Amino acid sequence: MEHARLEATLSWLVDAASDLAPASSLDDTLDRYLTRLVQWLRADQASIMLVNGEELSLAASVGLDGVVQAGSQVPPGPARDVLQEGRPRILQGTLPSERETPRPDSAIIIPIRTKEHIIGVLNVGKLPGSAEFTDDDLQVLTVVATQLAWVLSNFELMSKMWTLAITDELTGLFNRRYFYLRIQEEIQRSARYDAGFCLGLLDLDGFKELNRLHGHLVGDEVLSQVCGILRKNLRGVDLAARYGGDEIVLLFPETGPEEALRILTRLQTAVHEMVFVGRDGIPVKLGFCAGIAQFPYDGHRSDELIQRADEALLEAKRSGFGRVVVAD
Repeated sequence: MEHARLEATLSWLVDAASDLAPASSLDDTLDRYLTRLVQWLRADQASIMLVNGEELSLAASVGLDGVVQAGSQVPPGPARDVLQEGRPRILQGTLPSERETPRPDSAIIIPIRTKEHIIGVLNVGKLPGSAEFTDDDLQVLTVVATQLAWVLSNFELMSKMWTLAITDELTGLFNRRYFYLRIQEEIQRSARYDAGFCLGLLDLDGFKELNRLHGHLVGDEVLSQVCGILRKNLRGVDLAARYGGDEIVLLFPETGPEEALRILTRLQTAVHEMVFVGRDGIPVKLGFCAGIAQFPYDGHRSDELIQRADEALLEAKRSGFGRVVVAD
């Protein structure tokens, strides 16, 4: 492989690895990986097929939408031949198929091999009219298949490490670091699609007094219970993270201030109706105040939005317990 192509390959592998943090399922991770690969190689189709007992099943694909379904068995053909022989192939010319779909006339099929055995195959194809694959492409995809084998072999461990890295240990909410990653993504997405979102910042009423009277261990237990109520009552698209102490930051995608206010009011009701009990057995009733800021009206950067939400929160706390204030 020539030096320039090797350098480009290594650069792509590093970029692809940065997107492998498994925040979702293995299927989603493989889909993102294949999408990157197809764009980089200027290919039209790609698929990952994994050994499942005695069968070879489709795990993920790009460019085959509506043609084959994930989990379907791969019929006899070149992919099965590569799996049995353990050697990659370059195929040129329109490939036969029983499916009514455009077939590639240039394809590379490579075994995905761990130290112990072959666990599947990587298949990349180009439709007629595209430049055919070369031996250099085969070398590139051999390196890619090695990275892919590592991902598949270590996904469960990666998932556990990722979860630990983004989760606040005490509350079970996301941590401050992950919140900043997500709000930056939301700012970019909202700016691209001319959409808005809201940010909420809440602070528990009387929490400092609770810590003073009953100790920080009881306070930690109660805070954990409150955050459990928040997680249970948020929408699936919303994000809650521990910002610091008893401050919780909330991200409401594609949500205006009126809807954010309704969500926070519902959360207030859920928290107020609960009786929290710490290790000393004394029942505790809590509420919270909150401030709301809106993108892009209250700022175009995360620090601007947080400052505006914090100012609204301070105004809410000055107004009395259980208030929610929208930034003016």
